[in-house]
Amino acid sequence: MTLETGEIRTLLEAVAIYVDSLKSKDNDESIHRELFKFVQWCGGDRSVSEINPSEIGDYADQVGGTGTTPLATERLQVIRGFLSYARKQGLINVNLAQHVRIRKAKNRVRGASKTEDAFALTAEGHSQLQTQLKSLKSERQPLALQIQKAAADKDVRENAPLEAAREQLGLVESRIREIEDTLKKAVVVDSSKRKKSKTVDIGTKVSVKEIETGRQSTYTLVGRTEANPMEARISDVSPLGKALVGKSVGDEVDVITPKGLVRYSVVRVS
Repeated sequence: MTLETGEIRTLLEAVAIYVDSLKSKDNDESIHRELFKFVQWCGGDRSVSEINPSEIGDYADQVGGTGTTPLATERLQVIRGFLSYARKQGLINVNLAQHVRIRKAKNRVRGASKTEDAFALTAEGHSQLQTQLKSLKSERQPLALQIQKAAADKDVRENAPLEAAREQLGLVESRIREIEDTLKKAVVVDSSKRKKSKTVDIGTKVSVKEIETGRQSTYTLVGRTEANPMEARISDVSPLGKALVGKSVGDEVDVITPKGLVRYSVVRVS
């Protein structure tokens, strides 16, 4: 189906319709993921016609790195395919696909990866995120179809269904990227191997007592993305969680809280 330029206003919408146009053999999750990384980098709310050769070149450099980045060629081929489609459909007037090139490798030592971005995640939390990610990805195709149907309305100036579908797809893609980034950086903690441990760590339940008031509370220590104060789940990077990591029954810790310095005693670890 040939689309008129006026029917599509944003890059996100153009990508969604392109994905829907792909044949089943070419329409897999890796392609979706790469396309929406491109959308995030350029800005999904921008008009497709605003994208310029310089930006495409910069994106190609970012993906290709020094020319030895794994799968860089395959990743950029996905973007080249989309840009060729956009040109054919009249969404852009410039052949941007020709600017999707990998620069030549340079003889230099690559810096170490940012391992400081890694963080702990319980097995339960990891499983929940995977389930949520699968559910969100299943929403892509229906939303793309909604956008395609809504875009068929020639009057897009006050097209509420189109705007709603665009907004929802944007929210879904944002959450997908967030979860994928979390899973990529997460180090899953095997709590079963730590049950014999008598020290506080990710996945353990710890009971503490305020020395001054005698008030006792019980918490489960979790990764930073799993924290939920309403369920007494505190992260290992929170003031109290950070102070408790590695401690055992009988140890005392000082924690700076909104009401001042509070001393706690560890009374139970399980």
